[in-house]
Amino acid sequence: MSGNKADTGPGLILGYGNLTGVSFEERVAAAVAAGADAIGYSVFEFQDAKREGVGAKDLAAIADRSGMRVAELEVGLGFDGPADGRRWGPSWFPWDLPYMDAGVEQDFIELADAFGAHHIVVAASSGGDGAESAARFARICDQAAEVGAKVAIEFLPGTDMPDIATSLAVVQAADRDNGGLCVDNWHFMRGNADEQALRSLPGDRVVVVQLSDGPATPLTEDYFEETLKHRKLFGDGEWDVVGFLGALRACGATAPVSIEILSEQWQARPAAETAAAFVAGARALEPRTS
Repeated sequence: MSGNKADTGPGLILGYGNLTGVSFEERVAAAVAAGADAIGYSVFEFQDAKREGVGAKDLAAIADRSGMRVAELEVGLGFDGPADGRRWGPSWFPWDLPYMDAGVEQDFIELADAFGAHHIVVAASSGGDGAESAARFARICDQAAEVGAKVAIEFLPGTDMPDIATSLAVVQAADRDNGGLCVDNWHFMRGNADEQALRSLPGDRVVVVQLSDGPATPLTEDYFEETLKHRKLFGDGEWDVVGFLGALRACGATAPVSIEILSEQWQARPAAETAAAFVAGARALEPRTS
């Protein structure tokens, strides 16, 4: 089994979306060469791998041979929505992906067990009533707890949990020790940038901090196009990434940092070059990642 479920955290994670169009083996090799502590993996990539006859244990063996931990698993879309094959919203989201259902949940648990993953990231529905959100989140947390993993809600503008306050309310209502938030500075800066909510977050409810940089003014009016294509390397944008991370550390959050720079510009470069630049940039953000 990859990783150690009893440890304190995976350190610096090179998230899944930074390196696309490359094999799992190449992604692992690039992360090792760059000096990342761990990488992320997509449940949708796993579904493709299974169709090719590759299982979770096969992937874990590849990571183990390189000494690389797979710590982050993404993303359970609409964990609180209808598990009947319908397309996940918001309506302008560019990919044809279904709501999270029992099969996706099982894939997450299988991966978390094989990898010894630190956390699973989920996101909310769009246009639901939210009546059972806490109960559904609690159930997923209970499943993840059986394999030693945490579960983090990633707040996304355009969903029923668009910001810190709405997602934290669900986490607190579910009341599971392994449940918390994925705090992504991109969605914070481009959504409800509530500084008071950020600075008053219970530190122990922050499971992971996802970081990128960005321009002060969006490059396009299409939120998801910019989110998926135009994030910036730390220092190339105009945000105070160090201050954002410092605010979370000040509230007691010791969660790992996951690099999430979704950028067409960087994805066109060799994977090893991109990984090296991203990890070096993240290492400079705070002493604890050095």
